[in-house]
Parts: sequence; structure tokens; C-alpha cells
Amino acid sequence: MENGVISTKAEGFLSRMALNDNKAGMEGLDRDKINKIIMESSKGSRFYENELKKEEQVNQRIEKMMLQKAKITEQHLKKAQAQVDRMATELERSRDLSRVIVHVDMDAFYAAVEMRDCPELKDKPMAVGSMSMLSTSNYHARKYGVRAAMPGFIAKKLCPDLVIVPTNFDKYRAVSKEIREIFAEYDPHFQPLSLDEAYLDFTDHLDQRQSWPDTLRTHRPRANLSPVLFEDSPSSSPCLLDSTGFGAAGGGFEVFGKSAEEAVREMRFRIEQKTMLTASAGIAPNMMLAKVCSDKNKPNGQYRLPSTKEAVMDFVQNLPVRKICGIGKVSEKMLNALGISNCFHLSQQMALLSLLFSETAWHHFMQVSLGLGSTHIPRHEERKSMSTERTFREMSKTEEQLSLCRELCEDLAEDLKKEGLKGKTVTLKLKNVKFEVKTRALTLPYAVATVDEIFAVAKDLLKTERDNESPLPLRLRLMGVRISAFASADDKKPLQKSIVGFLQPDKTDSSCASQGIHQKMEKEHLSNHSFQTLTLSNCTRFTCPVCFRLVETTDLTVFNKHIDQCLSDTSRKPNQIAASDSESDVDLENDHTECEVAGRRRGDSEVEEDKAKSSEEMDSSGAEPQEDQRSSKNKSVQMALSIDCDNKTVTSQRPQSCNNKGPVLVCPICQLTQDSNDLVLFNRHVDLCLNQEVLHELGGQASCPINPPAVTNFKALGKDVRDPPSSPPSKKSKGLGPRNTIDKFFR
Repeated sequence: MENGVISTKAEGFLSRMALNDNKAGMEGLDRDKINKIIMESSKGSRFYENELKKEEQVNQRIEKMMLQKAKITEQHLKKAQAQVDRMATELERSRDLSRVIVHVDMDAFYAAVEMRDCPELKDKPMAVGSMSMLSTSNYHARKYGVRAAMPGFIAKKLCPDLVIVPTNFDKYRAVSKEIREIFAEYDPHFQPLSLDEAYLDFTDHLDQRQSWPDTLRTHRPRANLSPVLFEDSPSSSPCLLDSTGFGAAGGGFEVFGKSAEEAVREMRFRIEQKTMLTASAGIAPNMMLAKVCSDKNKPNGQYRLPSTKEAVMDFVQNLPVRKICGIGKVSEKMLNALGISNCFHLSQQMALLSLLFSETAWHHFMQVSLGLGSTHIPRHEERKSMSTERTFREMSKTEEQLSLCRELCEDLAEDLKKEGLKGKTVTLKLKNVKFEVKTRALTLPYAVATVDEIFAVAKDLLKTERDNESPLPLRLRLMGVRISAFASADDKKPLQKSIVGFLQPDKTDSSCASQGIHQKMEKEHLSNHSFQTLTLSNCTRFTCPVCFRLVETTDLTVFNKHIDQCLSDTSRKPNQIAASDSESDVDLENDHTECEVAGRRRGDSEVEEDKAKSSEEMDSSGAEPQEDQRSSKNKSVQMALSIDCDNKTVTSQRPQSCNNKGPVLVCPICQLTQDSNDLVLFNRHVDLCLNQEVLHELGGQASCPINPPAVTNFKALGKDVRDPPSSPPSKKSKGLGPRNTIDKFFR
């Protein structure tokens, strides 16, 4: 193989720059002649020097690989073959032939749009791009070896009569939007790869199509449709049209069938009728095969690979490795060095490949050799990144680079807005005049999507790169901006707590975790506490923010009705008023949503629930009893709730005060029943319980006394309730001790 490497070097490092005749429209060309022109046109340029350096790096990898191969013994190969066989068996079990995946690729899209809008270009070799780089070429130009991603000055040497048209992406995007509207009718969740190609899953559409009447599958050709752009390609519709544009038989209509081939042909026909552009398509059981099939009958054709294992394996055997998406010119050269040129060779040498390539690489090779690929088309929201980039002549002025960066950010922000996406990672891609590509990325703690947000990051990354080149200017030929790390559903949730967050159970909890937490708390803090509740099969619990009871139901409608009923009852209370503007006053509903958990967390400041019992447990110095003694004296709370989920009704028994004027309020801290339904009085009582330590530190007391008095007789005595002398400090002053507020329980 050393001879093979030497011969490669003798070729003048052409393998990276050589013609790829696997592309549609470039079959049967004189490779040697074209490659010689490419090399002579490139010699002395920075592009050639950069390709030369990369070629040398690839050759070094091949030499290293061949040295590794020489050390492999027969025993190593046998062991590797056993591993390969096990992997093949596992992969074979995952083979799915039930889906109908379609890959659609517009034919020479940018060039076709320009030819449509400027008919005189139709018969000329033309390309879209600039002298620096071409985006695509029409089929006339491809006969000369002109292709996409080729510098325009080299293309001119291959085809002196080549017409190069500047790009117009606004026009291409508008046409692409029309095409995607048709795609969405066959698969609403299609995956666009670029402006001119997409993956679609036709499985569901074909199921529905079987019951469609002929009228839904009938289409009438346009009478004034312009001639087909590619003279050697068939029409999407096989029906014969007369000179007026109507069917020769006089009908002027075409009825498409119910099969996958007919459905795809109908879609291509509709694209041609709407845009006057042609599309090619591949139909296969997975995405990898569908993409290969779409290139088989280009331009303006389609190919269906039957959904059987035998058909798939026969199709794959003679497939050149370069035809496979993911195998580029570097991988192709390394495989060729091992005598592998098609997928049959790939399967025969899999044991050796598993010893020479990374696990990811040889796993991919194995899937390719078995004709396996993904059958799940990711939806729009599952995409990993979105980017835009531009190639240009040398650019070194700061103002021009910043202006271009801003334009790229504007294009990207517009695309993000259409998709409704936001991302946290901004990446700047730069290619200098030496054709060296560098990427610089920054991940933010929050997601961004607007022009100003993206540009602020990209501008800083660009400045950093300019500083690295200082005092020399940064000389660029390409710039791109990419957004990735899109915000997930969890990232899109507001940071502020809302009542919905407390009412909904944890989505990741599938094994009654909430019940386990309650049991753990009861064991550690409430050994004598008893909760009488109904337990449903899925253990879903909601706490009513009004009556503070656990409502066990799987139906949020039932729970909402329960809350509505509680709110209606509360609104009828005569003494219901707004909360006071004291700093510690909080909304009663939010306070009681977490009151039980809050009471259990307050180990150091927990107080006794019964005033008389607390007095007996206090020693002569007024010290608090121990925590375990306090917890053992907690008052039992019994709640009963019955819910009829089937009938959507909720029945609850609520404790009533003696005068039946409203529900009895129970302090969530000291567990004392308050014989008052005045929320202002009740809130102040809770404030005192929450801030015992601060109050007594301000009052100069060495230890916490017994509980503050319950709000039992304030209204009965007709006395005004005023803050005690040791009330908490105001908002402007800072307390001397720790503060206990509702936020503490929400954390």
C-alpha cells in the first residue's frame, strides 16, 4: 500500500480537487482532462496551497492507518469479526420496512429559477454565484465539469462561454416557500434540509389516500406552462398535451393513483405547475436510501426502492461509497486505500474497519452496508441548529466585516422568527484568505433570537479574532453565523413561580414520588400526624389554593371546578378584604398552598400548637423544649375529600366556625385554630409565627417565648388590632436576623 500512497503523491495532490463524477449530470465525462485543467488553474493560488496541505495531512493518516493494519493478526480479525456479527444481528432486529420515506430535490434550483425568469439562459451553460465561488450550475455547464462549490475562475477555464449570474436569495426563498406549501399537504412535519430539498414521510398520507375519491386525485395541467427547463428530461405528467395545452384525448385532466409512486408523481406535478420548476424524488424505507434514490433519475424523475430486505440489499451492493451521505472525499480516499470502493466491499471488510476506524465511523459503515437508516424524520422543533453564511472576495476592512456580520444576523433572526426558535449558543464561522476555517462560539445563560442579541455576541467574537491577528488585518473570504442549543420546553417556562406550577404534578415523576415525599416527611417530622386522604391509582395530588386541601384526581377540569366553588364561597364572606401592605403580608392562597411543607421545614423556629401544653413543657428559664419533643406534640390534622371523577363532581366537607360565617382558619405554623375569618388578623398572626426569632432578637429576649396569642377574641372584644412593639422592621430597614417569607418556601 505504500506504493499506493506514493502514487497518490505523484498525481499532484489532485484527489481533493478532482472531479466528483457521482453527481447528477456529470457521468461519463473525461476526468483526466478536467482534473488537469483544475490543477493548472489552481497552481500558485492560496486555495491550491491549502488543498495541498490538507492532502498531505490525509496521506499521513493513511500511512498511519496502514502501519496499524500491518500489526493486526488473524486472531485480532477473528475477535473483531465476532463483534461485527453481534452488531449486525442487533442492527438487523431494528430494520423497519413499514415507512415510506421520500427525499425531494429540486433540479439545479438556483440556476433553474434564473433560467425561468430569463428564458435566454435556458440553452446556455450558466451558473449562479461569483468568480470566487459558485452555488450551482445548470446541466449544460455540468457537461464541462462545472459544479457547485467550485471557484468561478476555474469554472471559466473549464467552460469559457459560462454565464455567471449573481445570487438572489430573496427570490429563491420566495420560490422555496411556494414549494414547501405543497410539501406540507403531504407531510405537515416534513424536514427541510435547504431551500431546495426536504425529507417527507408519506406513510400517513398513503393510508388516507386509499379512501380518497377520484376527484381529490384529479388535477388539470396549466394551459400556458412554459417548456420544460431540461430538454433531456421527461415531463412530470405522462399525459399527452396538444398545442393548446389540453389533453390530446380532450379531457385536459389527469387522475393520479393511490400508490406511493403516484402520490409522489402528483406532488412533483403540482410543484411544476405552480413554479414551472422540476423536482426529482426518491422513495425508500429510510432516509439514507431515499436520498440516494432521488439522485438516480435526475433531472425531473423519481425512483422507488421496494420495501423488502432483498431489494434493499441488492440495491446497496454495487453502490459507490461516495454516493452515501456522510462519506466525503477524505473517507472515500481512506477506504480506497484499503481496496474498498462500493458497499459490497464495505461489508466484506467490516472486521478490519472496526479495528482501524473509530467506533462511530465503523458503526456508520455497517449501517450503510446493511442498507439501514433512520425512519424517523425529525420535526422542526427537533432541529439542532440554524445557520447562514456567505462567500465573497477578500474582505479586510473592519466596517465591511461588521456590516456583513449584521446582515447575516438579520437573515438568521428572520429564519428563527419563522420557526419560533431561540438558541443559547452563537457560533461565528470564518474562512481567511489562506482558506483556513475557524469557528468561535459563545454559550449564553439565556436564549436569544433577535438581531441585536445575536449581533452583540457575533460582533464580540469577530473582534476577538481581529485582535488575535493584530497588528495585521483580518483578511476573510467567508463568514457565517449559527445558532444552536435551542431552548427546550423547560427553558421556555417563566422563572417566576405561578400557581400553575404548584398545582401541576412533576412530569418526571411516574412512580408516586409525591406520595413518597409525604411519607418521608411524616416519618421524620410528624410521627403522630395523620392525614386521611383518598389515594388514586396514579397518585396524582393537587392542593387547593383556597381551602388548602389535597384533591386527588387525574382530571384538571374536576380540580378547576373545585377551585371555582371555593372561590365562589370565599367571595361571599363579608369580611374578605385585601391584604395589608405590611412587608410580611402575603396572599393567603399562595401561603396555604405550601403551608404544610413550610411548617415541617421550620425545624428551629417551629412552635407548639396548643398553648396550655406549651406552658407545661417550658422550663423555669423559659427555654424551648427539644425539637423531637415538639414534633411529637403536633396536633393531628384530619381531612376528608371525596371526588367523583366520572361524573366530574367534587364534594368536600369544610370545617365551619361556630357562627357558620365562614371556614375556620388554622395557622400553618403553630397549628392553632383561629376563631376568626378576618384575613388581615389571620395574616398578622401568621407573620408573628414566621418571624419569632427576629421579633425576640429585636426585643432583647434571650429565648423564644410561647406562641403569639391566637386571634380568638379580637373582633369579639371590638378592639383595634395594632402591631406589637417588636413588629418586624419596615421595607427600608434591614432586619437583624433571618427573615422567613413565602419566598423561602417556594425555593
